[in-house]
Amino acid sequence: MDTHNFIDRDGSTPLDHDQIIGIRFAHLTTMGELDELEDLNIQKGLEWLNRQKAENYLSMEFLCRLHEKLFGDVWKWAGKFRTVEVNISKHRPYDVGPQLKNFFEDVKLWIEGGKMSWDEISAEMHHRLVSIHPFPNGNGRTTRIYTEYVQKRNHQRVTSWKASLALDPQERRKIYIKALQQADKGNFEPLIEFMKEKKT
Repeated sequence: MDTHNFIDRDGSTPLDHDQIIGIRFAHLTTMGELDELEDLNIQKGLEWLNRQKAENYLSMEFLCRLHEKLFGDVWKWAGKFRTVEVNISKHRPYDVGPQLKNFFEDVKLWIEGGKMSWDEISAEMHHRLVSIHPFPNGNGRTTRIYTEYVQKRNHQRVTSWKASLALDPQERRKIYIKALQQADKGNFEPLIEFMKEKKT
C-alpha cells in the first residue's frame, strides 16, 4: 500500500500512482520532503547545465538529458516522455516526440530568421514547451530553466521568473498561470510582459 502523502502543488501536475512508484526514496511521506530532495537535485542539474557548451542544445536529446539531470536523483522516470494523458496538455503521449521535433525545428527558424524579437521567441518557446508537457512531472521547472539557457546561449536578457517579489509569490504564480492561459488563446502579450519584468 502506498504510504506517500503527496498533496498537489497549486497549478502543478498532480502525481499519479505510476509516477509515485517511480520515486527513488521509499521513506518519503510528504510533499515538503519531496520538494527538498528535488531542490537539491535541481541545483546539481543547474551546475551540469552551466558547464554545457553543446551545439545540439536545440534538440529533444538535450532536453531529455536536462530533465534527467534535474530530476534523475529523485525519479526513475526522469528524462523519459510521459505515457499518460494529462489535462494540462492537448497532446497525447504518442504525439510528444513528433511535437517536440517540430518545436525545435521552429525554434531554429525563429532564431535564424530574425523576424521575431527575442521577447516573442522566448514567450512562444516557453509556452509551446509547457503546452507539449513532455514529461510526467517537472515540466514547468524544466521549461523555465531551459528557456533561460537558450536566452544565455544567444546572449539575450534572461527572464526573472520571480521578479516583482513585492508581490506575494503565490500571487505572482497566479499571474504567470493566467498569462499562459492567455497564450493558449493566442494572446502572448501578458506572457511577454511577465517575462520582460526585471527584479525590483
